Amino acid sequence: MTFAREKRMLLGWLALLAPIPLPFNQVLEWPALFLYCLAVIYFLQRADADNPSWLPDWALNVLGLAYLPFFLIDIRLTFVRSSPVKALLHLILFLVVVKLFSIRHEKDKWHLMVAIFFVFVGAMATSSHVTVGLYLLAFLVAGLLALARLAHLHVVAGQGWAQRDPEALVERIPVRAPLLAGTLLVLLVAIPLFAAMPRFREPFVLGQGAGVSGIGRTTGFSDSVDLDLTTSIRGNRNVAMRVQYAEPIENPGELRFKGATFEHYENRRWFRRLQRSRLLQPREGRVFRLGPPPRESRSAEIFLEPLPSVGLVLPSETSSLEIDFFPSLGLDPGGAVLLPVGQRRETLRYQVELAPGPVIAAQLDTHPESDLTALGADAATPRMRELARSVMGEGSPEERLDRLEEHLLTEYAYTTDMLGRTGESPIEDFLFTFRSGHCEFFATAMVLMLRAEGIPARFVTGFLGAEFNPLESYYIVRQQNAHAWVEAFTPSRGWQIYDPTPPEGRPSLSARGLKLFLTQLVDFVTFRWDRYVLTYGAEDQRSFFEKLRDRVSAVLTWWRNLGKEEEKPARATTEGAIVFSDDELTAQDTGWQPGLPIQIAIVALLLGLAVAVVYRRRLAFRGETAYLGLRSLLERAGLEIEDNSPPLEIERLALAVFPGAALPVQRLVALYLRESFAQRDLTREERDQLLVDWREIRSEARTLGRRASQPRVPAPA
Repeated sequence: MTFAREKRMLLGWLALLAPIPLPFNQVLEWPALFLYCLAVIYFLQRADADNPSWLPDWALNVLGLAYLPFFLIDIRLTFVRSSPVKALLHLILFLVVVKLFSIRHEKDKWHLMVAIFFVFVGAMATSSHVTVGLYLLAFLVAGLLALARLAHLHVVAGQGWAQRDPEALVERIPVRAPLLAGTLLVLLVAIPLFAAMPRFREPFVLGQGAGVSGIGRTTGFSDSVDLDLTTSIRGNRNVAMRVQYAEPIENPGELRFKGATFEHYENRRWFRRLQRSRLLQPREGRVFRLGPPPRESRSAEIFLEPLPSVGLVLPSETSSLEIDFFPSLGLDPGGAVLLPVGQRRETLRYQVELAPGPVIAAQLDTHPESDLTALGADAATPRMRELARSVMGEGSPEERLDRLEEHLLTEYAYTTDMLGRTGESPIEDFLFTFRSGHCEFFATAMVLMLRAEGIPARFVTGFLGAEFNPLESYYIVRQQNAHAWVEAFTPSRGWQIYDPTPPEGRPSLSARGLKLFLTQLVDFVTFRWDRYVLTYGAEDQRSFFEKLRDRVSAVLTWWRNLGKEEEKPARATTEGAIVFSDDELTAQDTGWQPGLPIQIAIVALLLGLAVAVVYRRRLAFRGETAYLGLRSLLERAGLEIEDNSPPLEIERLALAVFPGAALPVQRLVALYLRESFAQRDLTREERDQLLVDWREIRSEARTLGRRASQPRVPAPA
């Protein structure tokens, strides 16, 4: 065994651990990680065999020149794909592998440590899932352990002990306590630094679909609706958003969240006309209004996970919203709010003001080239028009609309089994052949038949229902809550929500049970991570320091007023003069502080308790306690101690097992015999000496135990 071998092994294991999260964040391809791991594992095998042949300097130059054209091509491709971080990670991993195979000098070790650290930073910076905290802790422990071991080996090699005593390389320094203390110290320093230093609202190096709830894994709600895509999302429990109301709600009723509106239906697909959206500007600070201020309102805070949509999902009762970092928003003709950016990779946080009922900011289409036909009324086939006319009948638009909704609710069944339905007109097949379908079929059929009868209507998607999490008192909206419904306009009602899907086909709350509780527990941890790590921003920092200031101020006020009597109201005479009692005048004249003696008494009491605990521990440590501890150490060393073994036999065994602590063993047994058989109490000096001897014996036992657990290295011939 050599110092170089141990050094290479430690650095190789760190290099193998550093890039683990990268492919999960979709910023590194699995084949690239596989090749990297193969190279590192091959390096570990060569290092374990202590192979003396490694790459020379000229080979490093050749490899660098050979990689240069690949790097240029890689960086060009990654910029085209809007992910330049991939090329940088490829380069760093290449440098790590090359540097591993060329460690010959002390400076090479530190160059490699820096490169591995950059890989670790890239893995952390592109991660948004809560499990990255476990990776951070594991790498922190492994890094501190490797640094401690490298420092130990460096000292051993520098003193020349490796040649005189080969076992010095094998001997492990006591790192459990320092490692634990170092890890806790780093965390204790990092947490306040995290709270105090400015930070980004999202990982500052983003990969494609970063995060477990990122775009790459989101299904269900999106900006496109294709009736040919009939995959069910009822089993998708990925979190779409979380809603936390400012005040507890006993009966929240129907929780409906609007995300997108669609106007144009063609060739079995719905399309959004985003180019006809209008700009929505804030009116008061960062507040965007969708309707007039309600007389009665309640507020809620929403945490929206990344969705493949440019829409901002809002409760249907939203009258206004407040959101940071967006100077303006969009509002499509159907009243759906649009973000000024594309698909997001971070959790979005915003506050909403809710009216007692739905607020629909949609407007009638007044574009000169747009009428009901252009909006998709011509998509209704003659059979659909005839059915709409017969079902809706005569009467006011409101009465006719209600008849159509009731017809769809009662005469058709809900199903997600769409196998074998490949007709040219899926809505006509739904209405006349199968008479069953999912929410998109019900909503599409109602919109097309309403437009065929001259009633303006739009197709709307979003989420329906939520799952209450009692751990944090917020509502979880999952992807399985994705739903489609209708917004229609009548002269007397204006724009209203209509849901023709039967109740059995609407998203419902999961049954309570252990599985649901465990799922909510995981979501509770994930929500805390999103709320206080990923979306922790300047506003949270301000609130944190204000609360900290208030807490400190309250403690100081309590401390200053401790023991003081409550201020008595001054007595006013008939002339209005203020009269104080004699005691109050005395207190004012002398300047005496009633709380000061109590403060001094509390401090003295705490100090006295601390001294008493230390003194009692010394008094409680007797010869019998140390003797029983010595027997326990011998048993842990593998000896079988009989209950009737005499003290001198125990002393003989201890001298054989712990030769480095011979004198402490002899003193300990002698003090025990004096205390137990001579019936003589130990003096204070003897108890102090007994405690010192016991600690030396225990330290010797730990040292021998560590040496016994390590493999022996034969001395060189």
